[in-house]
Amino acid sequence: MQKTQIAYASLEFIEDGDDPHIDWGAMKFASLNQPKSSKALSYDDTTMSSGIFSVYSTPENRVTAAVLSVLTSLSLARSQRILANLLQVSDFQLVRFKNQASKGAKGIPDGEISSSFRVLIETKIAHGAVDEQQLRRHLARLDSGSYGDQYLLVLTPDSDEPQLITALGDARVIWASFEALHQAIDELLGDRTEVISEREAFLMRELQALLSSLGLLSPEYDTVVVAARSAWHEYLKYGLYVCQADRTFRKTAYMAFYADSEIKPVVAKIVERVDQAELKQGIGGALGAAIDDLLADNPARLGSINQVFLLSRESDSSTLTLPAAIPNDTRAKTGRGWAFVLSQTYVMLDDLQRAQKTSDLRRL
Repeated sequence: MQKTQIAYASLEFIEDGDDPHIDWGAMKFASLNQPKSSKALSYDDTTMSSGIFSVYSTPENRVTAAVLSVLTSLSLARSQRILANLLQVSDFQLVRFKNQASKGAKGIPDGEISSSFRVLIETKIAHGAVDEQQLRRHLARLDSGSYGDQYLLVLTPDSDEPQLITALGDARVIWASFEALHQAIDELLGDRTEVISEREAFLMRELQALLSSLGLLSPEYDTVVVAARSAWHEYLKYGLYVCQADRTFRKTAYMAFYADSEIKPVVAKIVERVDQAELKQGIGGALGAAIDDLLADNPARLGSINQVFLLSRESDSSTLTLPAAIPNDTRAKTGRGWAFVLSQTYVMLDDLQRAQKTSDLRRL
């Protein structure tokens, strides 16, 4: 009987002067022939929980190693989701699974598992530090490969895409801020459909903490915009935003709602926030009264533990009304439509009041 080989990703450090970066090589069903010039990173559970971010002494190398360590420790689907978010490629796949694969040759096997991709990751921890010649060397590395999907992902603390990358005009070069990475993690942790292990959640939060400690995140914004397909109507009826307990939120003054491919024109003031609240009758106060109303219409939610935001009502003087709803015009690098927010993002209230479309907004 022929043995089945196990899939894994070839992850290596490639030296480029004194600046190591990540070469995320082809994922395949084969044995790994690791280049002698690469520095393979391997972490056991003990290393991951105690010293994951101290492999390198210089901050830039620590960030690179930390990103790689977390991505290799997550499940395949979660690593893929974070990368798809950063690359803005909605159909990005690390591994493809097919049933009855019939194209390409005679014979129809019962199934096929395949992959052919390469993502080079370049990190910079200083603003405006992208080096054109360095990027061209990385692109030359991509030119020498024969992978199906190839990208150069450039992570920086800049608020906007560096003009150098825009001017380069190469669709394979994708810029993302560390804020975007932070946000991708927030969206993953905040997804109710994901069953994330404590270890995975711990590692992702530690990476977020590292990015914050090194000053790689943007200044605090004052408004959180939440994905609210059903939460928008719940807010209008009860003045509440209810989500899973322990979901990570930054401290903000206001909450806006994204639903129906637009940011709604009502921006509520956050009155109170309880991270772990048991939904039950008789809590008292304004929060308790709102929960009473919610449970009267939704008795099945009695006893559940949730994070609850008490918000100013639509008619309250502390609630802000925008001139109009803000339609979403976000596009991925491929030109396809892309949701403005999948879980939550952060913007400035002043920007919300001036924006005519979502691309007018600066956000985290």
